[in-house]
Amino acid sequence: MRVAPGSLDKRRRFGARAPRAALLAGVACLSLDIALAQDAQVDDVRVTGARDGTQRQEQATKQPRPIVVVTSKTAEREHLDRLTDLAQKVPNYRVDGSHPRRPATIRGVGLGAGTGDGSESDTGFVVDNVFWKNFGFQWGDFVDLESFEIGLGPQGAAFGKNTTVGNIVLRTQLPSFERKASFETSFANYNRIIEKLNVTGPIIDDKLAYRVAFYLDKSDGWIRDQVTGAGYRNDNRWGVRGQLYYVGDSVTDRLIFNYGRSAEYSNIGACSSTVCAFGDSFQLFANGSLPARTYSQTLAQRLGRPVLTFDPFKPYFTRTPTFYAQQHNVSNEANIQLGENTLSLISAYGHFRLQPRVPLGNQELSITGGRVDSYVDQFSQEIRLASPKEQALEWTTGVYSMYEYVWNHNLTEFGSDAAAWFGAPALLNGLQNNRDGKARTFHVAAYGQTTYHVDEQLALTFGLRDSYEIKEGSNFSWEQIYPNQYSLAQQTAAIRSGGGQGFFDTGGVSKTLNSLTGVFNPQYRIDEHILIFGLVGRGEKAGAVNTAAQPILDGQNNFKGWQPVITKPEVSWDYEIGAKTTWLDGALVANINFYWNDIYNFQTNLTDTSYKDSLGQPIRTTYLGTANHVQLRGVEIDGRWTTPLEGLSFNYSGARTDARWLDFANAATPADWLWSTPTNPPAGFLSAPLTLSRSNSRWELVPLWSFNVGVNYERPLGPLFRDLGEWADRSVTGFFYANAAWQDKVQLTDPHAVFQYWTSPYTRTNLGFGLKTDDERYALSVWVKNLFDNRPFTAWAPGNATTPATIGWPNDPRAFGGTMLVKLY
Repeated sequence: MRVAPGSLDKRRRFGARAPRAALLAGVACLSLDIALAQDAQVDDVRVTGARDGTQRQEQATKQPRPIVVVTSKTAEREHLDRLTDLAQKVPNYRVDGSHPRRPATIRGVGLGAGTGDGSESDTGFVVDNVFWKNFGFQWGDFVDLESFEIGLGPQGAAFGKNTTVGNIVLRTQLPSFERKASFETSFANYNRIIEKLNVTGPIIDDKLAYRVAFYLDKSDGWIRDQVTGAGYRNDNRWGVRGQLYYVGDSVTDRLIFNYGRSAEYSNIGACSSTVCAFGDSFQLFANGSLPARTYSQTLAQRLGRPVLTFDPFKPYFTRTPTFYAQQHNVSNEANIQLGENTLSLISAYGHFRLQPRVPLGNQELSITGGRVDSYVDQFSQEIRLASPKEQALEWTTGVYSMYEYVWNHNLTEFGSDAAAWFGAPALLNGLQNNRDGKARTFHVAAYGQTTYHVDEQLALTFGLRDSYEIKEGSNFSWEQIYPNQYSLAQQTAAIRSGGGQGFFDTGGVSKTLNSLTGVFNPQYRIDEHILIFGLVGRGEKAGAVNTAAQPILDGQNNFKGWQPVITKPEVSWDYEIGAKTTWLDGALVANINFYWNDIYNFQTNLTDTSYKDSLGQPIRTTYLGTANHVQLRGVEIDGRWTTPLEGLSFNYSGARTDARWLDFANAATPADWLWSTPTNPPAGFLSAPLTLSRSNSRWELVPLWSFNVGVNYERPLGPLFRDLGEWADRSVTGFFYANAAWQDKVQLTDPHAVFQYWTSPYTRTNLGFGLKTDDERYALSVWVKNLFDNRPFTAWAPGNATTPATIGWPNDPRAFGGTMLVKLY
């Protein structure tokens, strides 16, 4: 019998949800992505109307895993539209929002090294039960959220694709059978406007509903080009998301279409989205020697020009192309009741396109520019069968398949100053080196998970996944030249002298992998207030495809060998123990988790010295390979306190993250360990080492400690504005929120480097206040992000003879604005 919209039989509500906490409590992937899988059940999905993720937050307090949930109400109130915003609520989660080729990290681990397009990530990204492999799908605004969740530990024993460290899980609002429409407009400094429109309602009463969400986000940049006037780090993106939702007697079906695009001044070459000049070079080699000249001296000698600026916020570019990204996705999830069991069918297709355009140099130079275009297509299909809940033995089983094709076009183009800069007369304006890297992934897996409730206190969960994966990769390099006074050989040699790679083809390389993911996750409830849990999990991910693989040449361009196209697979062993507790009749929630994660064959950049030149000297080549052993250790806490003062509550979370290399003997050397060897070195001359060990050293860019504290306060104020007319005769509530995200100091430089640079500890503070009507028809707020304008640099380098000293551009500056939300009906 079909359940009427907006209602749910109490027996079914308990049967579908109450045991879920017990089931999920034992799941090794016990991130909420597994909870999502269970939510696919027909009885559960039929609940109509908007959902705000509050139930998710309550479930997380009962599940024996460190899970942080951000609800839609929190995201709406605090204007958390992007992953960079949401990351401020979770200390162990970080996002570099300046570029879609830089994925999020969990516990310090993200994609690894290399170009990334052919790599597997240790952290997954799931939207509405669909796993999206390429990190480009994480780009954009997410404005129709139900909840944002982080699940930690090995994933894949009961849902989607396997990952080794954790998953980011987003759930969006379902269509509603009640007609609703809302409009939100925001204005902020830097001429920023954000417009959002959300409309939902029935097409066929109680049978078919729709939902459409639209956003537009535009602003001026806060870094101004002194030649063209372009504003870098601006916003210029929009997107639309449409849904159809069908409810039948024993079936539900949800069809989702999403489209988003951006065209921003973000990727700007030598002063790029990551680094920009802040001063003349001051390199000092580790043997005490100095370069022959500084960058400014090289510029004067080669081109006869002065430096125009060393101000990183006032670059001089001769052209300012936009950074273009686009994605569209379509997915369908059908849930069918088969007796007491539920069959779920989830199909999805996604396309991501990235076309960064770059200048050819700062200081009004036109030397060289490099960019990487990415084109990604992903198809996936999942079939899952789940048993009913509230039984002594519960189970979930399924099969998952995915195909991904990536075309990675790497382009180096040369400008009008290239010939003089590189001392190659044939290196004329318009010459190019192109490299077409390709990566294909075919993945198929079968998984099963079962939870045995020994009694009301003890539950044991076992999960196993068997995955078979085929990886294919290649890289083809070619040159774009044109008829002129120079021969083909002369132009080819000139392109190579400017950093181009000539003509080559690695040929297609293919590798297969059969991997097992296994988890054992017991839980024991001491009483209704204390739950303790443990986890032992094994994760494995396939090798990365190096879409930038190239031949190894000696000083005379003689071929010596090939860089590997596909790396070794990565293996992870994760051990965790923790507790979830509630106190003061549930007013205080306090959770803690300890983890120890060993990862073997971790994918990173290596230096190969196995090939020698004609003089018998080793050839130094950096390539994508694997380090023997890395280790992640730490502790995570989270919780909240609802105070006795009505309307006042606090939330908190924190993490200690110790990420380090344990066995990494052949790491690449930093630039100041690459001094040159003279033709006839004097007696006792110390040659530069080919590699340096990083064994038992901490990672850069990962703070040891990080914390987040938030406060929310609401106070009913009654019908304050009744004198304005009948339309204003309604009760209002005042609200205030503040959130402070603190992180420890961070090392930005290799510990072997001569000059060391650390960022100081800093706090990023957001706050806002406003009024809303009690019927939620109207809301008006004023807000500020990054109140104290803390913008630590994200990279630092002293430069060399051909590059200035550079810093990594910091995060966005202080932003303040106002928002008006109107529920149209």
